Amino acid sequence: MSKHEVWGFVIECSPLGKNIWPEELKREATRRIREEGIPLSQIADELRTKPGLVRKWWIADRRQRGDHIQVEVPAFATIQIEGANKPIAPVEIKSQTVSFARLHVGKIYFEFPSDIPEMDLLKLIRVAGRAT
Repeated sequence: MSKHEVWGFVIECSPLGKNIWPEELKREATRRIREEGIPLSQIADELRTKPGLVRKWWIADRRQRGDHIQVEVPAFATIQIEGANKPIAPVEIKSQTVSFARLHVGKIYFEFPSDIPEMDLLKLIRVAGRAT
């Protein structure tokens, strides 16, 4: 495993080439953000890593200190299929009998055939999640 040094801390690399960040370095990074007001992006630049990783440390540090972190966007969309507990009534379309299901997301309803292929249903759910 290779090693390099940042801020006086030794950073080891895993066999896959990923940095193994010491807890002390993570605490120092979040202390600099909290006490010195250094921007998160600058810390990431100094460590030669992605801002998202430093943001994870920052959020973990804040939670450990008792801060309530509120997520602005829901992580999951609530999906309700009407009639899920009862059979869906068949609908006559051009002499074919097709059952329909309805996906309700916020104020939007998506109707789709109940025999929709699973991958198409997953695409529909992703679109519905973005629409709210």
